[in-house]
Amino acid sequence: MIFKNSEEKRNTAWRTVMTVSSVLIVIIAVFFVVKLFTGNPLEGTWVSEDNGIRMEVRGDDSVVITRINGDEDGDSYTLDVSVDKENKTFTVQLNNDSVRENTDNTAVLSEDDQDPFGGTYSYSIENDTLTLTEREYGDQIVFERE
Repeated sequence: MIFKNSEEKRNTAWRTVMTVSSVLIVIIAVFFVVKLFTGNPLEGTWVSEDNGIRMEVRGDDSVVITRINGDEDGDSYTLDVSVDKENKTFTVQLNNDSVRENTDNTAVLSEDDQDPFGGTYSYSIENDTLTLTEREYGDQIVFERE
């Protein structure tokens, strides 16, 4: 035994161990509650094979949209995003300082290229499947979590 005949030292050690473990349990519980209720449910990387789109939703209210062609990544766009968890809406708009990767900066962008994915969508998440439904026309885009 650590403290052979000292009941007082054993009690002190036991109280210390119980206090530290209780504090750790409370800290871990608070972490998970905060993460569960304040986190962005869409955060992560999503892929739509049908539409050839990879969408990386970041924690800093931005999303990177990458067009995928087979195994290769194509053009990328950085867009601003806002998520309303109460109304389950996902709004995407062109970022003012958006940089288009893998393209010549002098190229003239068409209107579709300037905002390839912009708009307001209703979202639904089931298991690892994200369904975005366009609010205006009802078009759906289905993503799988990568």
